[in-house]
Amino acid sequence: MLNNKQLNLNLASHPLGNRKLFYWSFVGLGIVFFILIFLSLNLFVSYKNKSDTIKASIRNLEQSLQEVKAKEKQYRTRLESITKDYEEIVDEVNQIIYRKSFSWIDFLSSLEKSLPDSSYIISLVPTFNEDLTMNVRFKVVSRKLDDLLTLINNLEALKFKQIKVLNESRNEQGELLSEVSLSYERII
Repeated sequence: MLNNKQLNLNLASHPLGNRKLFYWSFVGLGIVFFILIFLSLNLFVSYKNKSDTIKASIRNLEQSLQEVKAKEKQYRTRLESITKDYEEIVDEVNQIIYRKSFSWIDFLSSLEKSLPDSSYIISLVPTFNEDLTMNVRFKVVSRKLDDLLTLINNLEALKFKQIKVLNESRNEQGELLSEVSLSYERII
């Protein structure tokens, strides 16, 4: 037997009969809405916690950076103080090393090359400068004035600098006694 009941597809003509459908539709949408809200809140809280952790880490890094800068400034000040304390000692040690490494053979052979055959040196006083130069005063005995002029020309040719004749006199044998000063730059 067939059921005589007709299927009425016009839902608008009997709105109260469709209440269950609307009820369950609203309940389903409400559940989906609450699930989305729950997931959104969970995601928000998760990212908020991560953000707070990152902000705390950044604050710690900034504090550490400030401490490092303060220590760097402290070390820099201390280093400058130590540098000032030992600067004289270091300069003195450098002067000693310079004097020890000075090539006297080169200097004396150059000075000997510049002397004419008839002249000779009777005294020599070197003075080292802070740079790579040495001031030298020496007394030379020459037979005549031309020998002294030859010596000066030879010194200039051998790259000696600031050559000056300080004084001249005659000794008992009639030879010319001259005091000469010059500057010698060390070749490294």
